[in-house]
Amino acid sequence: MLVRYTKSADGKPVKQAEVYTKEEHGLKLDLIDPDALFITRKLRSAGYEAYIVGGAVRDLLLGRKPKDFDIATDAHPRAIKKVLPFSRIIGKRFRLVHVYFAAGKIIEVATFRSNVEGDNNVFGTLEEDAKRRDFSFNALYYDPKDQYIVDQVGGVRDVKAKKLKNVIPLELIFDEDPVRMIRATKYATTSGFSIPWNLASKIKQKSSLLASISPSRLTEEFYKILHSGMARPIFSTMAKLKVLDSFVPSLGKELSKPFFNPLAKLLTGGLDLLDAEMKAGKEPDRATELTFLIAPLLESQGWAAKATQEDFEPLIAQLKEWFKPIIPSNQELENCLRTLFRVWAVRAPRKRPPRPRRRRSGNSESGSRPPKAEPKPL
Repeated sequence: MLVRYTKSADGKPVKQAEVYTKEEHGLKLDLIDPDALFITRKLRSAGYEAYIVGGAVRDLLLGRKPKDFDIATDAHPRAIKKVLPFSRIIGKRFRLVHVYFAAGKIIEVATFRSNVEGDNNVFGTLEEDAKRRDFSFNALYYDPKDQYIVDQVGGVRDVKAKKLKNVIPLELIFDEDPVRMIRATKYATTSGFSIPWNLASKIKQKSSLLASISPSRLTEEFYKILHSGMARPIFSTMAKLKVLDSFVPSLGKELSKPFFNPLAKLLTGGLDLLDAEMKAGKEPDRATELTFLIAPLLESQGWAAKATQEDFEPLIAQLKEWFKPIIPSNQELENCLRTLFRVWAVRAPRKRPPRPRRRRSGNSESGSRPPKAEPKPL
């Protein structure tokens, strides 16, 4: 293992990072997305640093093929776009670049962030960027060209020990972004990592902060879990750590008391079936994923035997209330319920035709509306 050093204020050498060679880390290039390799090559040929970073490096160290690859670089967003013109700059607080490939594929490229206290908008160095990462296995930088890993925070050792370790201090990590509690439990469960006692205690203590997160952001995290293939163990861990109390309170209420609770057994059974579908390589849509939770819930209430067409709209309203603050779309809930009505041999209401959108006349004055079209005779 190589070691990078820097100098202290008095000129003495200070250990800065550990560098693992390909013989030491064992990562294989053939497991890396060719488009991610293309991006790093293009940036390096333009004179910039470029690394694969985050969960992809963790998965590679664990011998798994990553689903997503993120890139970190010292190139600023406009420079990235100049090197990779088939891309788009996004974001307001901190600008990122989405690089587009065939079939709608997107790879995210981020400029190193500074660790200036209280500022998320300053670009920095690799060393500063590593200190801003949430957990140590997300602060590993893999250079595909020379095939080494730069480790500023002991992340390689933590991965080998299967230990979740925070990089940002405990007194700040969840106050800065409460969603990290969701990700911590998800990361630990999917990777088989243990959560140290002090980190678990802080998650329980701070779980109520999730109530301040926008429902749309929580909803995206919720669907990521349903799609992970490990929804049941992730939600079970969240229930133990009180994360579900503010994330999906109705689900947390049931899963936190698994013993002598028939509904908890039905819900976990539904999640096990969903996980089996995902592991079998199937790609259900969101409405179908919701069905694995909604079917046990409604059937436990006896709706399979008593539902009528008139119950359709009230059940949609009940489901919206049950999932709060998660906000599944009306279309997702309706499609899910129509599936269940077919299974229950109950006729569902006819689908409403889409409402026609009004078009504004290009010559109309500002604020005026075009005249309504006369109805055509049948």
